[in-house]
Amino acid sequence: MNKKIKFVIVGSGNIANTYVSAIQNIDNADIVAVVSKRLKSPSKQKDLPTFTSLKDITIDFNAVIICTPPGLHHVSAIEAATLNKHVFCEKPLDVTLKAMDDMISICKNNNVLLGVAYQRRYSSDNPVIKKLIQENKLGKIFSVDLSVKNYRDDNYYNSASYRGTKDIDGGGPFVQQASHYIDLYNWYFGKPCKIVSKLNTFAHDIEVEDHGVAICVHDSGMINTITASTVCKPGFPAKMEIYSSKGYLIMENDVITHWDMEDLENPTTQSKTSNTHTGAATAMVEDTTNHEFLINDFVNSIIKGKEPLINGEDAKKASEIILEIYSNQF
Repeated sequence: MNKKIKFVIVGSGNIANTYVSAIQNIDNADIVAVVSKRLKSPSKQKDLPTFTSLKDITIDFNAVIICTPPGLHHVSAIEAATLNKHVFCEKPLDVTLKAMDDMISICKNNNVLLGVAYQRRYSSDNPVIKKLIQENKLGKIFSVDLSVKNYRDDNYYNSASYRGTKDIDGGGPFVQQASHYIDLYNWYFGKPCKIVSKLNTFAHDIEVEDHGVAICVHDSGMINTITASTVCKPGFPAKMEIYSSKGYLIMENDVITHWDMEDLENPTTQSKTSNTHTGAATAMVEDTTNHEFLINDFVNSIIKGKEPLINGEDAKKASEIILEIYSNQF
């Protein structure tokens, strides 16, 4: 009989409900409690015991899932690791290099696992493209344009006091809405050797950017762009365009929508309408398939004593790119 891993969720906002839904579909995982400063359970599992701190929990548990605002991730991770509990963290890992390094170090020193939810790596056609790049099947790639043009109205930023703040939210759409795709970008192509950017705030009363563009240069010679926004009405699917010596491909919301590569058939098995997220105002996550995949991997990693698919060191790379975008503005 498989061991059941008992999780505590830290935080009770929208994303906590995503994990409640995901874990309800995993046989050897269970949520036994929630930590919330407001002593509030996620709406999808209201009967959970609630505590204000991990150290006050009187129920046996093995691991935590951190669903607090990004700039507070390290607080809960450090507290959990000192209690010898494994840590699964919502993206991004955190918003400063020091916080991320502290998380990685204390988890390692206390011999607990640190996993991060960059689940889009395993969505739709994304693993297929990764394999083709690894096998050099796409030819010499010289240009990639990543565009995450979302729309968020004032209600989104007013929904929580931390939204749109530098210290707690970590920034605007680059660290928030585009973080998954910047992780995907790094997974495919690695970190740029040089980044220059231009960011601005056009439509919201917030501390950070609501629109910007980065130019990324790689050792291979690639010249790429990353655009991130929350002001592009009405909101558009996330798009990645890849141009190479063999042709081009375009992906929208992780699905190949255009393909013209010499001597290479379109490998997609997805319907172009199978993923219809538009980038509009909602921040809710309804499909938990890929969360389930990563949580299953994390549970098995705990049981078998192995590193999770996406650990702290791996997840940190996307944040390093984002921090360079923020620091290298002209």
